[in-house]
Amino acid sequence: MTRHTERGMSEPTNRADDGRTMRSVLAGLVVASVGALVAAAAGGSGFAVPNPCKLVTAADVRATVSATVSRGKLQSLGLYWSCTYTTTSSAFVTVQTRALSKADFVKSAKMNSGPVKAIGGLVAPAYYVGHATLLVWRHGNEATFSVFGAGPALPTEVKLAKRALARM
Repeated sequence: MTRHTERGMSEPTNRADDGRTMRSVLAGLVVASVGALVAAAAGGSGFAVPNPCKLVTAADVRATVSATVSRGKLQSLGLYWSCTYTTTSSAFVTVQTRALSKADFVKSAKMNSGPVKAIGGLVAPAYYVGHATLLVWRHGNEATFSVFGAGPALPTEVKLAKRALARM
């Protein structure tokens, strides 16, 4: 129901129909829609993308590289979250994470240039690409491990991945 005001305009008499209630309903719908779009864009995994600096900690890097390690530098790089550690031995370690379906992970891994080698011994699908980076998938997320300047990369990357898999 409405009533006339002094200016001849109608106002709602039912509190459920006032502008504040409609704005609240619309705001709720917008928030729900944005959440659904973000989940769909993230591959619909239902899992949050792990923080790479928490997935692999400075203590993990120190244990695998046997050097003093800086605090990880977290940054967003396009589709990935990235964490880079530097060491006193001039080595550096980069871990990147992103949401990705398993099918897209396999397709993406196989599209890399250079040799692509499936890696066993992990509890998750993994590929070593371009003689440089280990790619691992678990629970709707991809994690990449790159180690430079610490000897052969793959054994160190596998050690880091094994430590990280429990946190993925």
